[in-house]
Amino acid sequence: MHRMPEPPEHKLPVRVYLEDTDAQGFVYHANYLRFFERARSEILDGAGYPMHAIAEGSHRFVVYDMKIRFRTPARLGERLEIRTRVERTSGYRVTFRHEATRAGDATMLATAEVDVVSLDASGKLQELPAALSAIWTAVEG
Repeated sequence: MHRMPEPPEHKLPVRVYLEDTDAQGFVYHANYLRFFERARSEILDGAGYPMHAIAEGSHRFVVYDMKIRFRTPARLGERLEIRTRVERTSGYRVTFRHEATRAGDATMLATAEVDVVSLDASGKLQELPAALSAIWTAVEG
């Protein structure tokens, strides 16, 4: 059986500030979504699609579906690492697989699978740009 190569992994360092936490000093659950969004933005920017170009361009990348699991809370002042792998799951969709860990150890804090689709300016599905192929590995059915 032919084994697909592992998709490249992107790493984003994050520091937990007071504004990221709830009254208990834990990262507020919705802020993990912000951390994951930053990672996706950095990946697209690194592939030549900076946020301002996406807003003005012919491709729109929007979240279609998301599944998130919270495992262990992060705390005020901690340094985290957001690791992301990207898989192309169709001609129109990619899946970002995020893992939030404490920097320097393997403690899993949260994981998410985020499906993003490519739309044209009118909101209709359109093929993913070929220029982004460096960020994912195609999933063979």
